[in-house]
Amino acid sequence: MQCRVLIYDYDGRALLRPGTGIVDPLLSLATTFLGELVAERAWADAFNRPIVFLCHGFGGLLLKRALALSHSRLGKSERLRSVYVSTYAILFVGTPHQGIPETALRFAHDPDVAGLSQFMRSLLVGSEMLSEVTDQFMPIMKQYIVFNLWEELESEIENTTTYVVDRESAAPHWADTEQCGIGATHLGMMKFCTARASGFKVIREAPIRYINAAPATIRTRWSNEMEFLDAEHRRQAEELLKPQSEFGSTMDKDAKYTSEYYLVSHCSSVQFTGRKQQAQELKENFGRLLSSPSQSTRGSHKIVVIHGLGGSGKTQFCLSLSYWGVFWIDASTRENAEHGFSKLGDVAGKGSSFLAGKHWLSQCHKPWLLIIDNADNPEMEISDFFPIDGSGHILVTSRNPRAKLYATAGEIRFRGMDPEGGINLLLNSACTESGTGHWNQQEEHLARSLGAELGYLALALSQAGATIRRNIYTLEQYLRVYVGYRDRLLPESMSLSINDTNAITTWEIPFQKIEGHVSVKNKDAVELMHLFAFLHFDGIHESIFRSSAADSVDKDVTGVDYPDIILSSLKRTEVAQARLRQALGVLIDHSLIDFDVDARSYSQHPVVHRWARDRLDQEDQLSSLNCTVGLLARSVSPYLEASGRAFRRSLVPHMDSCLQKLEHCAPSFPSNVGSANSIERFAWVYAECGLWKKAKTLQQRLIKFRTKYLGKKHEDTIRATYSLGQTYWNLFDPKSTIEEQRRVIAARRWIWPSWFAYYVNPPWMPDFISYYTALSDLTLALWLAGPDDPTTLNAMFNLARTLLHLREWDRAHELLIPMLRGRKRLFGPNHPDTLMTRNELGVLYCERRQHLAIAERLMTNVLEARKVVLGEEHAYSLWSVNDLSKVLCERGKGPEAAKMLEDIIPVVARTLGDEHVGMTMTKGNLAKAYVNCGRWVEAEQMLARILKSTPTDHPDWVQTISGHVFVQIQLQLWLDAERNCTNVLDLIRRKQLLAKDHPRAIAIAEQLAYIYLTTGRPVESEAIKAEFSAMHAGFAEMLYRIVPEGANDQSRRAKTQDHDVSNENRPY
Repeated sequence: MQCRVLIYDYDGRALLRPGTGIVDPLLSLATTFLGELVAERAWADAFNRPIVFLCHGFGGLLLKRALALSHSRLGKSERLRSVYVSTYAILFVGTPHQGIPETALRFAHDPDVAGLSQFMRSLLVGSEMLSEVTDQFMPIMKQYIVFNLWEELESEIENTTTYVVDRESAAPHWADTEQCGIGATHLGMMKFCTARASGFKVIREAPIRYINAAPATIRTRWSNEMEFLDAEHRRQAEELLKPQSEFGSTMDKDAKYTSEYYLVSHCSSVQFTGRKQQAQELKENFGRLLSSPSQSTRGSHKIVVIHGLGGSGKTQFCLSLSYWGVFWIDASTRENAEHGFSKLGDVAGKGSSFLAGKHWLSQCHKPWLLIIDNADNPEMEISDFFPIDGSGHILVTSRNPRAKLYATAGEIRFRGMDPEGGINLLLNSACTESGTGHWNQQEEHLARSLGAELGYLALALSQAGATIRRNIYTLEQYLRVYVGYRDRLLPESMSLSINDTNAITTWEIPFQKIEGHVSVKNKDAVELMHLFAFLHFDGIHESIFRSSAADSVDKDVTGVDYPDIILSSLKRTEVAQARLRQALGVLIDHSLIDFDVDARSYSQHPVVHRWARDRLDQEDQLSSLNCTVGLLARSVSPYLEASGRAFRRSLVPHMDSCLQKLEHCAPSFPSNVGSANSIERFAWVYAECGLWKKAKTLQQRLIKFRTKYLGKKHEDTIRATYSLGQTYWNLFDPKSTIEEQRRVIAARRWIWPSWFAYYVNPPWMPDFISYYTALSDLTLALWLAGPDDPTTLNAMFNLARTLLHLREWDRAHELLIPMLRGRKRLFGPNHPDTLMTRNELGVLYCERRQHLAIAERLMTNVLEARKVVLGEEHAYSLWSVNDLSKVLCERGKGPEAAKMLEDIIPVVARTLGDEHVGMTMTKGNLAKAYVNCGRWVEAEQMLARILKSTPTDHPDWVQTISGHVFVQIQLQLWLDAERNCTNVLDLIRRKQLLAKDHPRAIAIAEQLAYIYLTTGRPVESEAIKAEFSAMHAGFAEMLYRIVPEGANDQSRRAKTQDHDVSNENRPY
């Protein structure tokens, strides 16, 4: 009998956590399972082979949902029907078909989570969810042989005993099904220590019987399936030839979708009107977006491109649509678009990265609308921002008509509004609050004339109406003044189209009025407008001005000559804040900026934003740009308090905007000490947000400038060099990290506290190093005797980490415990520095193989906290998964470790790349987990793949080879193992790759000697022992590890494992 055995696991904890944002988690899991199973069978050329499922607990519900989903697949997704067709038999082991009692909920409840999730509540007897799953499964159940098994022993739950899934629920009275009880608790139903264990023979015999009987039945079923699909294809072809009926749309006023997610930085205008023809056209192009993913066409997005004039109302038109989720992305630059997806990923709890947000949207099964706005740059590949999958529609807005090439469901061109809609917009915008909104015939005639002059451009009509509403001009006067301004403006802007000139004129009229007034608030408004021109046009939070004003201690750090309105704010008085609000109010009243009361932030239309910048000459542009850069830098606290992290993250698009302008206006920046200080703070924010590549670029510029003008031994230069080293570390570039750290050390060697210190310990004397050791010890003593200091805590942490890697565990432990208490007291339990300390303490316990239960709890808590604070796909969260997997392996929980690591492999590939050292680390730990749970073949394959991408001069190459040899020995691949050992020892002999007494060289030699001895070649074994005299006498009995570090360490591991088993009773 030949069969393939596949094991599928899933994150059951996700079902237990409330507030995940997933309405139907069972459907999500079933969809993923179905897709992965079909892909696996296709990859192995086993698409039509029979399937026998063995499911335990919730897994049975997942399978029922997946089979129903598979049965419903037709059209482009009909390949997913293969699972429904190929399934022959199902063994449901303790599956709660009819629910579980309320007392049993405590059995599955996660004690670390407050409250029950919606999924947990839906497991109660009589729930609608279980009824729905059963109703979907019953029509297709007759296709299969079903075997229901139930638990016969009660489980202990909080000092009481009960059945988790009783017989009535696990084995309902279904016709033509097999049934049997198993003398075990719910968790023990699938665990058999011996062949005589209760239920073992039943569960072993049934699949064998099914496997033997399945082929003939499945062949017949596939033959019938082919006939069915042929008939279905003919029916679909005939359907396409019929006249198309009108479909409903989410744009209908009675649409059933409400926006649970509305991630749009600015509000839709209450004055938006018209565009009925385009709305109907969009409705026809999109059609009806079905609420059920099982009925929608996933993976083939409907994309409509709306292109046309700037200010023609494209964005407002998109924002008027109703979906479960509306997500707005500013695609004016690639950086802005990536930041928009980063915010989306952050809201979803996946991590503040472009790929995290894009991937999350791909997995959403409710109807969503993605608005990719301002995609005007013809050089930018817009398709990079399309999610791979998902149940959504995509709207692209662009001034570039070539963007219509991306449309899959049509394109709509926006010109001016229709006259009736344009007149209404103009008159509604011009109406005062006390006005009736009823206009006489003369006013309507004037409005029609003005609208025609403005080309019925929505933004220009709205701006003209705002100017009239402010009583700057009457409707009749505005028409006359407007024409005069435009005539004067046209010769100065021959590069602009007439429509751009029409719009610009409507802003010039009120702005020149503002400039013409001599009042302080108008002068301040003009200065603020110049600053707004270089910030990103959206999400300009008022805290930028407040935080800047509050930074009086560091007021000279940027060296910028700020305008009076900013200097006035330095006083931090209510009068100064009132002055700021008055100036902003002038811009709001003239509709030059918008204010979102809920978000407390300002925004500009992109066209207005561009006009405000382009109207300045080159000198004024550079002056305002430098002022804006300094303003943002002053908003960044030098202490980077955790409470301000969200605000600093909001500064990223504004920093991107300024840097883009600097590249154009002053490509050699920084040009002075003040601008260098500003750039340094930008780098801090980028690094804090995980944008380490951007931080690296700025830090390299900064170091180059400071080295040239301040010298490499200047404290500011050393600080920037140290920060660059930290950035390289976060980019998993240890070589560059070491280089930067050596530069820091070299610079520090020439800095002494006094001339006496130089005389006693000059740099050429070895004792100079002991000075730093003494200084470190003194710092520790002062720290323990005095108040906590964050800088000292950082130094102590780095010292503790160094001691840990030097295997001086006692000293490292003495530092980490008080340091953890200090950081928790200063920063709180979930501050990144506190989490780093807790994680390092867990690593220490893991290295010592002591207190492993505490280590597991520490690292689990760190992982969960990092997911919340940083996001699930942040590099530190992925690192936590790797560290936790090591502890799980030490505790004999290899399957759990393997599952965690397998889950993050695609995330690491997506966020870091297949060639990244983080991927190598993850695969290496996965290989260890495979070894821990006896999955030798998979471990061997994984290590072989790692070695293919690891050069021989890599520091981990030898130990990876040794791990590979260990696995090959277990698989009795003697020739392959011998060849690997021989190759390594040959490099050691010829190229002195390692010294012969190096622990890793000794480990390889011991493995080769063991191979010789086991394969009956004692003479060759003795020759190896003679050559490598440092080998241990009992090498043949050693327990080789996947990462061998010498026989002493292996012996210690064997002993401590025995100690852990006896004290913790951990199962293997």
